[in-house]
Amino acid sequence: MITYKIPNLKEILKPRWSHNPGEGVNQKGWHKQETRQQSSAPEDSNLLRKLGIKKREKVLAIAGYYASWASEIARLGAKVDYSDISSSMVKWAKRKYGKLFGKYLCSNYELIPKNTNEYDWTFTFEACGGGSGLPIAYLRSLLNKKGGILVLHMRYGEARKKMGGKPRTYPLIIKTLSKVYGAKYKIKGIKIRSHRFNKPMKMISHKIFIVKTNEKARNLAKQDLDALSSNKFNPESLKRFNHFSKAIAEEYIKFLKN
Repeated sequence: MITYKIPNLKEILKPRWSHNPGEGVNQKGWHKQETRQQSSAPEDSNLLRKLGIKKREKVLAIAGYYASWASEIARLGAKVDYSDISSSMVKWAKRKYGKLFGKYLCSNYELIPKNTNEYDWTFTFEACGGGSGLPIAYLRSLLNKKGGILVLHMRYGEARKKMGGKPRTYPLIIKTLSKVYGAKYKIKGIKIRSHRFNKPMKMISHKIFIVKTNEKARNLAKQDLDALSSNKFNPESLKRFNHFSKAIAEEYIKFLKN
C-alpha cells in the first residue's frame, strides 16, 4: 500500500480574516494604509506586451485587492473580471471602477475559474497564500485557454523582507505545475513604469512568472480538480498530487493510502 500526499482542501478553505479598504499588510501583519493602492501601481502603455496579454483577451484577476494592476490591464484593452476574498473590498472596487471590469466576484481564489476555456489568463499581483491555496489557484489557471501570470515587485536589501516567501514560492508553483502537467513556463525580470504609493512614477523592477497550458494539461487539471472537490481519486490523480504537493506547505497536506 502506497501513501500519497495531497492538498488538504478542507484545511486550505477554512475561513480567513477578510481585509477591509484602508487596511494593508506587510511582514509584521495588518495595519492601516492611507493610500489605497497595491505596493506598486503601473501606468505603462506597454504593460500588456510586457505581461504577454493581448487586447480583448479575457483575464481573471484573483486576489484583486485595490486593483491597481487589474484596472491598468483593463484600461489598456483586456477584458478583466475582478475577484477578491473580501466582500467589503469587492464592494469598494465596484464603487471605484464601475463598468471597467466585466464581473466582480467575491470568492476564494482556489475555486475560480470553474469551467475550462472560460478565460485566457488568470492574473495576480503579489497574492498571499503561496504555501497554501495559491498553487491550487494556479492549477486552475491550467483550465484557461492560455494559462496563468503571477507578478512580483522586486525589492532589494532590507526591503526584500517585505516580499516574504514569494520569491521562493512563486517559481516553485509554476515549475511544479510545468513538471507535473506538462505545461511550459517562463520567468523573466522586467521594468514596468509604475509608482510606489505617493512616490514619483519611474521604471521599477518586477519579476513575472508565467505558466502556459495546453490541451493535455487542461484535461488533467480538470480531472484532478474534480477529484479534489469530490475527494474521490484515481491512482493517476494521486500520483500527480503527490508531486504537486511539493508546492504546498506541510500544514496543508493530508495523506491518503492506496
